[in-house]
Amino acid sequence: MSNVDAVKALLNAIHLDRFADIEAAHLPDATLWPFGSPRVRGSVAIQDWYTGFLRGYADCNYTEAEFIEDGDTVAVRATIEAKGYNWREFSQRVVDVCEMKDGLVANRRLYAMLPDLELDKPATAAMNNATGYRGGSVDDTGNVVQGFYKALFAGDGDGARALLDGKGALIDSVYGVATGPDAIMGLLASIPRPAFGAWRCAHTFRGTRDAVVELAIDPVRPRAADWVRIVDGKIAVIERYWMLREIGIAQGSEKRHLRRVIHPT
Repeated sequence: MSNVDAVKALLNAIHLDRFADIEAAHLPDATLWPFGSPRVRGSVAIQDWYTGFLRGYADCNYTEAEFIEDGDTVAVRATIEAKGYNWREFSQRVVDVCEMKDGLVANRRLYAMLPDLELDKPATAAMNNATGYRGGSVDDTGNVVQGFYKALFAGDGDGARALLDGKGALIDSVYGVATGPDAIMGLLASIPRPAFGAWRCAHTFRGTRDAVVELAIDPVRPRAADWVRIVDGKIAVIERYWMLREIGIAQGSEKRHLRRVIHPT
């Protein structure tokens, strides 16, 4: 079974609440970084974490899944559809990065946007343009993405702007959505920076048309992940996903309402 198939089997086990299969999909000493909770160590602890997570995300299902396989790592961009603490349906976009070893998950980092994100027309057009593109190559994608982030973190605004599509979009559910190179660069510049340390690219995983760039300040603490979409050698869409707990956003702590029959009085 390929690594992509192994990850698909894990997502199916999550959908079906098969906790034993979730444990079996991870190495005994695996590590999970969830977007809303502290780091979880060990396959048994990961199974226990999912027991709680799937109470808050009832009927959880990964939909619209896209995969990038780069070496022993599989990155998944998907929309989680679930029912919240009040049993109302909601959706939440996530990026799940799985480092594999011998067909099992060794390390996972689960990033997310805020729930129920709705895009405006320009951002939707940019996304449709990117998802409909059928060209590209792994090398070209890597060169564009590496060039953009190298220029961005070096303070070379013109160099970074030159690699953005004229109608491209940055989609960030926390800090906003921007369309066009100037607006994208302005939004990136407005995101709060830490008092100590600097942004860096922790990992980059390349696909034919898409790439995942994991960003960190402390290299051992994942903070954000960008799913970058390339069209004709330019960046058409950057979707930014966060370790929400790392930036002070608490989510999923509500106690689930119990279902009960209401009898007439």
